[in-house]
Amino acid sequence: MKRLLPVCLMVLVGCATTKARPPEYATFIQNDYAAALAQARAERKPLFIDFGAVWCPPCRTMEAQVFAAPDFIAKAKDYVLLAVDVDDPINEPILERFPVDNLPTLLVLDSETETPAVRWMGGAALEDVLALLDDARRALSAQVSGPELLLLEGDRAHARREHELAARKYQEAVEQGPRDWSRRTRAVESALNALWNAEAFQACAEYAVRTVPSLDEEGQAGPASTGYSCASYANEPKPWAAPAMKALEVYFEKAFEQAQKHGTKSQTWLYDSMADLLAARGDKEGARKLSEEYYAKVLAYRAEETTARGRAAWDSQLYIAAELSGHLADTLELFVQTERELPDDFSASTRVAANLRELGRYDEALAATDRALKRAQGGRRLAVWLSRARTLERAGREDEARKDLETALSEAERLPRMQREFSQYAVDAVRAALSALPGAK
Repeated sequence: MKRLLPVCLMVLVGCATTKARPPEYATFIQNDYAAALAQARAERKPLFIDFGAVWCPPCRTMEAQVFAAPDFIAKAKDYVLLAVDVDDPINEPILERFPVDNLPTLLVLDSETETPAVRWMGGAALEDVLALLDDARRALSAQVSGPELLLLEGDRAHARREHELAARKYQEAVEQGPRDWSRRTRAVESALNALWNAEAFQACAEYAVRTVPSLDEEGQAGPASTGYSCASYANEPKPWAAPAMKALEVYFEKAFEQAQKHGTKSQTWLYDSMADLLAARGDKEGARKLSEEYYAKVLAYRAEETTARGRAAWDSQLYIAAELSGHLADTLELFVQTERELPDDFSASTRVAANLRELGRYDEALAATDRALKRAQGGRRLAVWLSRARTLERAGREDEARKDLETALSEAERLPRMQREFSQYAVDAVRAALSALPGAK
């Protein structure tokens, strides 16, 4: 079952200055922690940090739908905003100071002490971010106690990558908080993410099974999906995994029914998850119909957007929906449009390349990948090299594919420590592809 959360491994590429965004967006300082901290201290404001990347789908969605929202812009005036592109080598020092395991990650710091006040991992809707800013204000004013204090202690432990301690603090907060506690869903989701990061997959799945039923219906889908991901991510079949997945499926179905009924944009990803679920049950026709509905829905939402960034925020889901429903040929021009409108966005070129590869247009796919390589930075270049190698392999050019994969591994060895650590999943994927080539040792 695919999901944008909890892990979008690895907002925008920019110089260390304030980025000139359209007027309807909040203004973030780009990739300059020292300047942002100095401004926050001078203005006596907290520092709000958004760790993201240009290729990260929920990061793009939040930029278009959350950071452009009037309610966020109004509340953000009480903060200094910093965007950190994790692929830019200039950000190695801040990643050493505040490591991240998932994208996006949101962090609010006390600008005087540089102490984390709150932390959020994964995509977030507008109401989640506004509540997070409220939590930060309370934490920084020292007006917290009981479950809210435990929530704060969990955030601070999570920011230090003490995942087991963070999970315990979040779980204690859930236990102490009343049933109608407004932060209950965030505490449960945070506990599950901490368990995921600790690779405690069984504990994560079983905790989701126990706690999701206690949440309000509108808050069940995210935690259920995280728990489901923990169960399905087990490296080998486990006796506990299948019962946990089955117990959590019902919450996808309930949330999906509501998403269909109300047309909730923030939960469009449920179409993909439900199509996967139907396919796993052997209902191929049901999965096909749902994939068609998913494709039509995303296409319509994308068409409603009035800016290039808004349209690009839907492109990742559009590609998935088009691939599932067999409409890749119909969407190619839309992805080309994004590449044309956002020339600095290497992920747009990578998406064009993947589309062309699936259509059998290998030379054009390689040209698009080469355009992406000219703009990609840091560890994300490994994924672009991998995409290029897959195209070469598909075209029957295995020797060239092997050379590209070896180049990717060579680049990985030269990455700064934090980028190398953050890109381990890509290194593993490159090594697997290399070992799968004909004639591999």
